[in-house]
Amino acid sequence: MHLQIRLSTAKSPADLREVLDVLAKAEFNLLAAGGSNVEEDGEFAFAVDHGEEDRAMEVLEKAGYKPRKVKVKVCWLEHRPGQLLECITEARTENAEVGRVIRDVTIGAPDENGRIPVQVFSESASDLSSNTD
Repeated sequence: MHLQIRLSTAKSPADLREVLDVLAKAEFNLLAAGGSNVEEDGEFAFAVDHGEEDRAMEVLEKAGYKPRKVKVKVCWLEHRPGQLLECITEARTENAEVGRVIRDVTIGAPDENGRIPVQVFSESASDLSSNTD
């Protein structure tokens, strides 16, 4: 299972630099990162090394944030046309079976083989319409 950590950067005022500073001081290497409206009402999403998620959650909670862990679909893309389309098509097919929709996509740095990790975060359509994060 692949996990991603998501949180609002809002404390007062919202500041993505502050979140990144907390993570950097705790010596986390971000494998993937993304988000939307991260200094407004959106979320910053990121992934750390496998097994480090709980420590990242603790560090962020201690700093006053309210992070949450979510499951994500991960695709490993090669550097060739159509790879992202294939990943999204697969995610949509899986989502259709359980009433979910893609909320966002996070792209990471290439691994040692040049493959690019893409994390696809999906939620049920009803969760999106009632989300107040």
